[in-house]
Amino acid sequence: MKLTKTVVGSFPVQNAPIAEAIKNTVNFQLGNDIDIVSDGEQRSDMLGYFECLPGLGRNLRGVCVNSKISSMDNPNEFIKLKDLQLVTEYLEEKGKDNIPVKVAITGPVTLGFFCGINGLKYYSNLRDPRLYSDIAEALNPIIRQVAKKNCYIQIDEPSFSAKAIDYKDALKFVEQSISGLPNSIYKEKRIILHACGPLNENLLKGLIESDVPVLSLAFSAPNVQKNIDLISKKLLQSGNKRLGVGCISVEAAKKSDVEGEEVLIKRLGRIVKKVGEETIEFVHPDCGLRSCSPEAAELILRHMRQAVEHLRT
Repeated sequence: MKLTKTVVGSFPVQNAPIAEAIKNTVNFQLGNDIDIVSDGEQRSDMLGYFECLPGLGRNLRGVCVNSKISSMDNPNEFIKLKDLQLVTEYLEEKGKDNIPVKVAITGPVTLGFFCGINGLKYYSNLRDPRLYSDIAEALNPIIRQVAKKNCYIQIDEPSFSAKAIDYKDALKFVEQSISGLPNSIYKEKRIILHACGPLNENLLKGLIESDVPVLSLAFSAPNVQKNIDLISKKLLQSGNKRLGVGCISVEAAKKSDVEGEEVLIKRLGRIVKKVGEETIEFVHPDCGLRSCSPEAAELILRHMRQAVEHLRT
């Protein structure tokens, strides 16, 4: 049983210079045998990275919408590309250049909705389709640049389950944001859609029918455990989909809150039985680890590693 291990993206923020913080986060992942690593999102939260988009700004609430949103003049200057380079160069220094890297991009619906909550100008309201279409159009050149770097790309859409807008429209905007990517990205399953909230049959059906080859879903926190009941091997295969399995809750402020290895073994075993090992692309925590303490984050990855090792043998 292979069960490739990865993370969703974010880690507890360190009080250190950014290069040192990113390197420490990479070491943290390698020390827990993570197979696909991230930069740990040490600079900002999932909205802050995109403050550079023309039309977005910042007020007392956070990143907000100030005017019509448009593309960066030079998407090569997007800060996550620089952090990706830092990670890849550091892996080369360590002789670990065979370790792939994942870059998380906040999706157009989540970015538009939460920035709009912080402040909304130009667009009529939070359901204005122009808001999400403009953000998708602005994200597309960035995603295309990331795609050239031979890494995994994860589109983060935690707001899907919150029903910010109709799921059919939401999926349309996601597909707009990733349009024009090389076919190799899809064939190699290097484009991922992460939706970490509770699902329903209609939303899951829409995800299955989308263009994205890998669906990264949550199955562990109390509010998402029923997601297991909705998935099946037949359903995933009907849309030629592979599954990223959120196998451990990140609702752990301290070490004593972290789910035990036995819980993970049982949960992963049940999911493997339902969908088949061949449909699982990788396993990961339910969501990012930013809100966890460093000690809890380390234990989450350790228990995930131990559970996977148990199932492999």
